[in-house]
Amino acid sequence: MCKISVITPVYKVENYLRKCIDSILNQSFDDFELIIVDDGSPDNCGAIADDYKDKDSRVKVIHKENGGAPSARNEGIKIAKGKYLYFPDSDDWIEENYLEELYKLAVSNDANLVISGYTMEYYENNKKSSYKVSVENKVYLSREDVVNNLHLYFDNMMMAVPWNKLYKTSYIKSNELFFPNLKWDDLHFNMEVIMNINKVVISSNSGYHFFRSREGSETTTVFDGLLYQKRREQFEHILKVYRIWNVENDNIMGSIYGYYASRLVQCIQEISISNVSDKRSLIRNIIYDQFNNYAIEKGKINSKLLRLAMYPMKYKNITLCLLVGKIIGFIKNHMSNFFYKIKSITVNKAIAERS
Repeated sequence: MCKISVITPVYKVENYLRKCIDSILNQSFDDFELIIVDDGSPDNCGAIADDYKDKDSRVKVIHKENGGAPSARNEGIKIAKGKYLYFPDSDDWIEENYLEELYKLAVSNDANLVISGYTMEYYENNKKSSYKVSVENKVYLSREDVVNNLHLYFDNMMMAVPWNKLYKTSYIKSNELFFPNLKWDDLHFNMEVIMNINKVVISSNSGYHFFRSREGSETTTVFDGLLYQKRREQFEHILKVYRIWNVENDNIMGSIYGYYASRLVQCIQEISISNVSDKRSLIRNIIYDQFNNYAIEKGKINSKLLRLAMYPMKYKNITLCLLVGKIIGFIKNHMSNFFYKIKSITVNKAIAERS
């Protein structure tokens, strides 16, 4: 058994794959296996993966028909031999000591899960920008501690993704946990992981570099008509777990509802800058929904700017919702450096206030 099974699904990332793989193979310790799952990629990803396999015995390659990242990760889980599992995206990269530091925290605390910070990177309008999301080191070694504190890590995306986490393999396999075949499967998977967990460690390490947008990528957004539906499904899953935990604490639930309310702001922003013809109807469906109204009323949001953006939703003013959404979309697409600077300040301030 090795220390870590690194599992990365690969699809259409030939320009970024080598940097990702090199950052893994050049880690400060080498007791790991790298399982590259070629998910039927039509470019040279499969050949690149095979090239690394021929040069490094730690590399294993699975070639399969395209089925999406969830199915690719699941294939890797099936053959993984590491004590812990790690799931980086194949177009990102990690700093040299990232895995070693997370592994030390996992072993020293016998943790089922380690969650780290990360560095968000952007390249838009010919300008690069980045910001770090980092929190204090914390150790939660009881079910009560987990239940009473994990809500602190939703707003900053730390709970939503798999690439900033080290999962104990025996815990994952004994509970028969696999990534569901859903869009944005990551949060659904993580909610199932934490449902029965009792040992979680939070790391201040921000050595994972996540490319939110890249050089040459479009700054305009292709509207996803299922965005609101998927956001709601995600939140209903979160509520399911908190009901199982029998959480009634107003501060905790206020934080959870605030997380969902902020996602509703994003949905309205996406609708506002899209080319769909029934914008007003789509927004009406969101702001007049009783379930959403409850979240908007009960949600606790630290960001003053986000609270301001929610006022039109709270008072069911469709015209003002459209206007605010267009303003946010314009700033995001045409003043990206300013947008992400404000976002980084907001995210890190919220972390500090809630910790």
